[in-house]
Amino acid sequence: MRRTAALTHVLVGRWHARTPPGRGRVELGDFGRRLPSLDRDEISVYDVLVRRFLRPRRAAFAGRGLVLGLDAEPEWMDAFPADADVKVRQATGGFGRELAASENVDWLVLDRCLQRLPEMPLALDEVVGRLRPGAALVTLFTGIARAEPGERRPLWSVAPYAARRLHDERRELERVEVEQFGNVTLALAWLYRLPADRLTDPELAAVDPAYPVLVAVTASKRGRRG
Repeated sequence: MRRTAALTHVLVGRWHARTPPGRGRVELGDFGRRLPSLDRDEISVYDVLVRRFLRPRRAAFAGRGLVLGLDAEPEWMDAFPADADVKVRQATGGFGRELAASENVDWLVLDRCLQRLPEMPLALDEVVGRLRPGAALVTLFTGIARAEPGERRPLWSVAPYAARRLHDERRELERVEVEQFGNVTLALAWLYRLPADRLTDPELAAVDPAYPVLVAVTASKRGRRG
């Protein structure tokens, strides 16, 4: 508890509002807000962490790919190679129609869309069933829930061990690996929608298992590419 309080004090100083808030209004930077903000992140901690996850794996995104997620234009798309042949589809509802494009791709990225659905195992079964043999699958989750507008509100927060079990139980998948990113500083920045450009590289790199802001799973469908 003392550690969290100390880090909160540091963050308060770093993101403190430069000008006094107007009457009846509380700036995010002073940590005095009583109601959640639903504003769009200026520079999202989540997007920065996704870039840190994807960039070392750029070579894996050769061929045709599909990104299916909450955003029509994810901010982290620049993590892919400049010549990547990738399409982006915004997930709506059960995303059945959007998945039609996944049948002929070499890799698929699911960006937080599974955790908006009531039956994640059934949804992942549908995804895996449509993938061609040998296709790579990347599934991204947030392990810490925050207030979101209705159309973006998650039903689940996904812990790393739960993400692994979800994919391990799909027998058509192999080479399942799970990686997590986050710590108490990043969790506070994520919850308060504080801009990630004020975080240092050591803060972004430090991982505390208790604060999984980003949970990323990589796997592939059994079989050889045709």
